[in-house]
This record gives sequence, C-alpha cells and structure tokens, in this order.
Amino acid sequence: GRVLLNGVDMHATNAAAMRKLRRDNQIVFQDPYTSLNPRKTVGDIVGEPFDIHPDVVPRGGRRRRVQELLDLVGLNPEHINRYPHQFSGGQRQRITIAMALACEPDILIADEPTTALDVTIQGQILDLIHDLVLERSMALILISHDLGVIAQNVERMMVMYGGSVIESGATRQVFGHMAHPYTRGLFGARPRLGAPAGTRLTTIDGTVPELVDLPAGCAFADRCSWAQPACFTTRPPAE
Repeated sequence: GRVLLNGVDMHATNAAAMRKLRRDNQIVFQDPYTSLNPRKTVGDIVGEPFDIHPDVVPRGGRRRRVQELLDLVGLNPEHINRYPHQFSGGQRQRITIAMALACEPDILIADEPTTALDVTIQGQILDLIHDLVLERSMALILISHDLGVIAQNVERMMVMYGGSVIESGATRQVFGHMAHPYTRGLFGARPRLGAPAGTRLTTIDGTVPELVDLPAGCAFADRCSWAQPACFTTRPPAE
C-alpha cells in the first residue's frame, strides 16, 4: 500500500525529496550505547543534521542551537564538548532525542527507546518524549513490546506479526477486546501481580516464521489453536 507523509508518496520520490522527507520524520533507536559515534563529541553528534540541512540554523548559530537542544532534553549545555562514554545510559538516550529533534520533525519514531534502560530512567525518558511531542505538536510512533508502555503512551495501536498488521484500533479498544489470537497470546504471557509462587507464564507454542518464507495464508496459523483449513491457504481479510 501507499505511505503518505503530508500528502507525499514516500515510495515515489527522488533522492532530494527523500532527504526532505527524512528531515520531517526522525527516529530514536533503542540502544543509546551503539547509536552514538564514540569518536565524536556530543556537539558534533547533535549538530550533524545541520550539516545535511544547513538552512535549519542561521550562519554562526550552530553551537548555540546545539546547546539549546541539550538544554531542551535536560542536559547541561556546557557538556557540548564531552564524548558519549562520559555519559550514563539515560543521558545518552537524551542525546539521541536531541539529535532527532534538531530539524524539528513532524513525526518522531521511537523504536523501543527504553529497552536498554532501568525502570526509573525508562519513566523519565518516556515522560520527556511525551512532553516534547505535546510542546512541538509532533506525531509519535512508538514501537514497543511492553504493553504497559503502550497503554500509557499512545492513543491508537497496531499489533504486528510476520511483518503485517493483524489488529489495530484505539488502544483502549484493542486492550478491551483483543480480537486476534496472537494479541490474546501476548496478553496471556504477561506476569501478574499476586500470582502464587511457581506460577508458570502462558506461552505461545511454535516459532515465528521466517519473513523471507512466509506461508500463503495466515502467518500465525501454525501457532493458532483456532486455525481452520482455509487459514493455511488464504490470508484472512481485515474486519
């Protein structure tokens, strides 16, 4: 299907147009330890988007803008000449967020942005992203396997399996209904407070199919207790 951003088809553009599209949508990766070049200072890292899009900042204003971005994500602007190894994991993730915000994107894609962080820092980073999205009127696409994080941070959600969307809708609706067997399996595998000691988690039997060799029908059919013969030959329609 077509993917449109501000009315522009992202599959039908030249290199220059794609550069503009990338400026309008930025990503924060899940591992702040490998997302930053250890040989560059924070100032060079956060300021790199200005090398690609020099019209974003006025001449001579690069350093000041980088300091403003560091301050925006809660870091001391005076640390502009420090290197990534001199920061904690949570601080490094803030640096990646500052870099993503440099060109004031319309869409911020956060790909498991707190996976490598402890729970306390996770909350701080999610609160920061939430506040920045509201302040700058950005759209947020949050990718996560943590159902609690999804419940607290997004209005609409999509459940994906085998590279395809299998269920979507308002977050409250999906959590309340769980129409797809895979969605029910995800919820069933959650640990529960108050469960007796030794209680085993519910698992989904089988393995995820290889994306290069997906079956003709439903990708989840081999693992689904409700599968019918048609499920193995025909992909079910979205309803």
